[in-house]
Order: sequence, then structure tokens, then C-alpha cells
Amino acid sequence: MLYQIAKLLKKLSHRELYSLYGALAVFVVSGTILAGVVFVQKTVEIPVPGGEWREGIVGQPTFINPVVSGNDADRDISKLVFADLGTLAEIRQENNAKEWVVRLKEDLKWQDGTKITSDDIIFTIETILNPDSHSPLYQSFEGAVVSRVSELETRFTLPAPYVFFETTLKNLEPIPKHIFGNIPALNFRLSNYVLEPIASGPYVFDSYKKNKNGFIEEYRLKANPDYSSKSYISRFVFKFFTSEAEAIAAYNAGVIDGLTVSDPENLNGVRVRHSAERLSAPRYYAIFINQSLASNLKDVKARAALDQAIDKQALVEDIFKGFAAPIKGPTKNAEPTAIEGRIPEGSTFNLTIADIPILRKTAEAIKADWQKIGVETNIVPLSIAEISESIRKRDYQMILFGNILNNPEDFYSFWHSSKRFYPGLNLALYQNSQVDSLIERIRAEVDSGQRLVDVSRLGDLIASDFPAIFLYSPDYLYIVSPKLKGFESGDAITPTDRLENVEAWYIKTTRQLK
Repeated sequence: MLYQIAKLLKKLSHRELYSLYGALAVFVVSGTILAGVVFVQKTVEIPVPGGEWREGIVGQPTFINPVVSGNDADRDISKLVFADLGTLAEIRQENNAKEWVVRLKEDLKWQDGTKITSDDIIFTIETILNPDSHSPLYQSFEGAVVSRVSELETRFTLPAPYVFFETTLKNLEPIPKHIFGNIPALNFRLSNYVLEPIASGPYVFDSYKKNKNGFIEEYRLKANPDYSSKSYISRFVFKFFTSEAEAIAAYNAGVIDGLTVSDPENLNGVRVRHSAERLSAPRYYAIFINQSLASNLKDVKARAALDQAIDKQALVEDIFKGFAAPIKGPTKNAEPTAIEGRIPEGSTFNLTIADIPILRKTAEAIKADWQKIGVETNIVPLSIAEISESIRKRDYQMILFGNILNNPEDFYSFWHSSKRFYPGLNLALYQNSQVDSLIERIRAEVDSGQRLVDVSRLGDLIASDFPAIFLYSPDYLYIVSPKLKGFESGDAITPTDRLENVEAWYIKTTRQLK
């Protein structure tokens, strides 16, 4: 057969041979394409374990412990290596949200094989409430009494009903008592577990790398094989940078696969393929007015005039490139009562800001807007440490600051009159008995529908008093490589929440029959 074909080919002219070869090539290519189409139609792409994800962070890890973590790097790593009670336990309320019971699931273990028990939860709360630990979670658990019910069950008793405490508990990431129980809180940071945690989350510590100056360049995690929900991505690598511009350059060079961007202006520097994921955040920025030091703003019409003079839409477009929403109150849909603003020309105010680019741009734009109505503004930029001291002393006339709501319906920390002075966060020193009563009622209301009605009314009440000039509510921005699949944009209280469903992320895929 082959001999006859060869003999036949010898009889063909060059032109006929080229035609034959062309026809065969078309046949092979067409057949391949057809086979590929059939394969795709008959199969579905599914994730498989494997791959490495490299996350860029501006800053340095200092203490990977969720109870005392104080910076973004610590919080991000802690999120991956420590599981929260929403994963580890079942939570139920009793006594009209005044008592809460946490029951751990069976057979949970720390990475070193030690059983996770209610003693770990109790120790975690005791650590949070210990002044020596300087825990950022202190106010979340202040006044709560925790007691042991059994090896797996813990009871929390609150001084008053608090419906949002379930969220607080779900987000709590316990730390191991058998590791830290014999170490004084002041010495936690001297422990080897500062950077090599024994934890319980979807990933576990692998290694880290420092340069000669002691700067940690890289921190590596690997998937925890004993975690209840297996992660697809095998290795998670954090790389650290001294500035956002440096991190973006690393992304452009293919050194990292993802990073958060705090200043939308920097998006122009991202020059390779990417997706800009927008995470809606329950936070807002406002100019809080201390009327005791700015006495000529005690008239609500004067405060309203300053508010009405600001082009908030221009702030959103020029500074945030549209990745924010202008607001009129502490809730996104708040609407103040209509009032004709009026302020004497020639008024002068000091506006205190943290000396960071976005707030400086905001302050300069507001200064220009206020100049148009005859108001002069002295911008007072301070370091982060100086801002903290100014807030402690309440020695500002006006301060441009941001509030992050751990629960979007709970305004107690920021607007209740009992929080007017340090360590409270009522930066406007605001007092309104009607508002206080409504805040307290919302915190005890178990009917979610009624809470929404009350929150809407609360936002309007606060906005109508103009205790602050509400500016904008910005989103978080997360730049990711196209290779990442399984990521879902959503709400995020902090940038760390982008890692909420990291177990569902994947890079590697295969195809299987439908």
C-alpha cells in the first residue's frame, strides 16, 4: 500500500504535490480545531491544587498574632494562619443578645497537634483585656465576662444586650494558650513565635528571608493539610516594599501577582495586564469640628455653610478617580434637613490632617472651595504619632479623619456622647440625647428590618446637626494578575478582608467531562 502511494506521488508534478500537501495541511488543522472545539464543549474547567501566589505589601511584619497585630502586614499574614470562630465554632445568643455561647467543633487542633479548647478562647479574651498587651481589640470586648462551660463551650455575658456581638465573635481569631500562657504579655514580642506562629488557619508558616539590614523581604506560607477547607493554592508568598510605587514596579516586573493600592492616582503606574478589583468599604472621611475651640462654628448655619461650599463630587473624581462616593452623613444615604448656610466672611480656621498624599490633596481642594466664600484655612499636617496625640488631647479646631465601622449599623464608638473624650472616638465631641437613645436601641434590636429603619433615621439626625463635614466613602482597590481565579469582590471592612475566602482562590486548572 505504502509502495503504491509512493509510486503515485512520484508521478505527480511539483504543482500537484504542493496542492496535495496544502489540502493535507488544511485537513490536519481543521481536524485539530474541530477536536479542540468538541473537547471544550464536552468538558468543563475545574480548579486543582498547586501553584504559588505572591502578594506585595508596603511595610514589615512585626508580630503575627491577631490579638496584638498592629499593621497591615501582620493582619494579612494572621488572616491566613489563624482561623476565626466563624470557622471553628457554632455561636448562639441567649437572654435577648445579652449572653452568647460559643461551642467549638470536635477534634480541632493547632498546627502542632495540640487540641483547641475553650481554654484557648478564654486566654485570648484575657490577653485582649490585659492592658499590657495593648490590643486593638480591647474596646470590642470591654465589659464582656467570659466563662468556661466545658472543654468545647464558652459563655460570654455582656453588660447590656448587643446584637452585633455575634459578628465580633465570628471575627475573633483565638491564640494558643499552651504557647503564650506562660509568657507575660509584655514579653510576647520577644518570643520566637513573633514570626513563626503556631496557628490553625488555611496556611502555616514555612520560612522567611531577611536582607543584611534586617528588612524582611519575603515571608512564605504553605497550605495547611489539616485545615477543614483545603486551599487550592499550595504556597502563599508575601513580599515587602517600602512604598506603593516600589510595589507597583515589582508588579510590572512580574515579581508579585497582587497588591492593594491606597492612592488611585497610582493606578496609572500599573502597566501590565491586571484586574482592578473594587471592594466596597463601610468607612468614610469627614472633617470633625471641635466647637469648643472653633467657637464661631457653634451656629449650625455656619457649619452648614462650610459643608455646602465643598464640591464633593469633584473630590471623588479628581482624587479617587471615581473609586469613592460623596456622602452627606455617617451613612451613605443620609440626608440632612435643608438649611441655608451662612458664615461671616473673613473667618479663619485650622484644619489638622495626617500628612499623607490623599488627605493633603483633599485639604488643598477644600481650602480652595472655602476661599470662594471668604473663609481662610490653615492646613496643619501632622505625623501619625502627632495625630494620635492631638486626638488624645482633642486640641484641634477641625480634623480631617477617617472612620471605619466594624459593623455598618453600629455607631456607638463614633457618635455616642459617652465617647466624647479619649479613648473614645467621638472626634466632634458630639452630644445629642435623641441620637444616644437611638444608638442604644439599635444595638439591642434583634429585628434586622427595624434596625435598618432606625439606622436610616440615625444617619439623617446626625447629618442634620452638621457636627462634622462628611466628604466621601472610598473603596479599597486590589490589583490582581489575570492568572488568579476564584476571587470574588465584595464588602471589606479593612483591606485584609480581601483574603476572606482565600481557600477558594486557584491558579491551576484541568478539564473533566461534563
